[in-house]
Amino acid sequence: MWDPEKKRLGRAPPMAQVAPATAKVALGIDIGGTNTVFAFVTPDGRLLGRTVIPTRAQEGGERLMARICQQAAAMLREAPAPVAGIGVGSAGQIDPRTGVCVFANDNLPGWTGMDIRGRLAAATGLPVYVDNDANAAALGEQRFGAGRGVANLVCITLGTGVGGGIISRGRLLTGHRGLAGEVGHIIVQAGGDPCPCGLRGCLEAYASATAIVRRTREALPAYPDSRLRQVEPLTAREVFAAAAAGDPCGERILAETAWYLAVGLASVINLLDPELILIGGGVAQAGEPFLDRVRAHLDSWAVTRGRARIARCALGEAAGGVGAPALVLAAA
Repeated sequence: MWDPEKKRLGRAPPMAQVAPATAKVALGIDIGGTNTVFAFVTPDGRLLGRTVIPTRAQEGGERLMARICQQAAAMLREAPAPVAGIGVGSAGQIDPRTGVCVFANDNLPGWTGMDIRGRLAAATGLPVYVDNDANAAALGEQRFGAGRGVANLVCITLGTGVGGGIISRGRLLTGHRGLAGEVGHIIVQAGGDPCPCGLRGCLEAYASATAIVRRTREALPAYPDSRLRQVEPLTAREVFAAAAAGDPCGERILAETAWYLAVGLASVINLLDPELILIGGGVAQAGEPFLDRVRAHLDSWAVTRGRARIARCALGEAAGGVGAPALVLAAA
């Protein structure tokens, strides 16, 4: 299992057995609001090793970029095989043509305008490919995970924020400016809760881990006997664990989150007609009982009934580390 003290991967997930040392690899970097993951991956998706560092986003973009460059250089000095390039999946809106972050909300302060490609290329001397983290996860799942053999799918990541990646006819759909797939900013409640993007009522304001914690704190005064009143720090994982144990506040938040996610997915299904929708990120760890609620809502609406399979991402916490190198492999 992952040991946060040693920052090493003690046992690789089933899809990530050790590959021969002669294989050419890609270094993947997954930049999230909480953690940043570095991983070496072979062309057939085998994970050679992984390192995780805390993002410490509140320290600002410049310090984060400097630490990423430092960690990447250190890993390249110990690379298990020749490195073809670096793939980066980053939170925020990324222009894949330039490798620049066009916009990042308060989950990554100081990240807007960051030249991720330029900085990493200068620090490492390797070709660098950058995209949104959800796009990278979608590509990884299609190549190596639950989306193998599926030509039309959507991958939605529910973590600090909510992201989306679209695979259409076997290819990543990026749009005119490379910003397609912003599923987290589908409006699910007109005039609703404020979103970090500046709008109100976005899916991210209801279904992200950050929003789940906020909504739970807002609801707790009505539940004086809830076990969640004693939990600190409060996390989405704790909320879902409480729901599984029958806690009424946890059950309410679980039910509301499933509803809002289903509303967002209805728009995705009607717009894109995917065969498969994959749910990943920390919130997906709520498991099948949570997804069963989402499926039930979608099956109760005639316009979405039976139109798309809903499943969890297969790569789990390795999705970002495996998906980012897929950007390098896709460009080869």
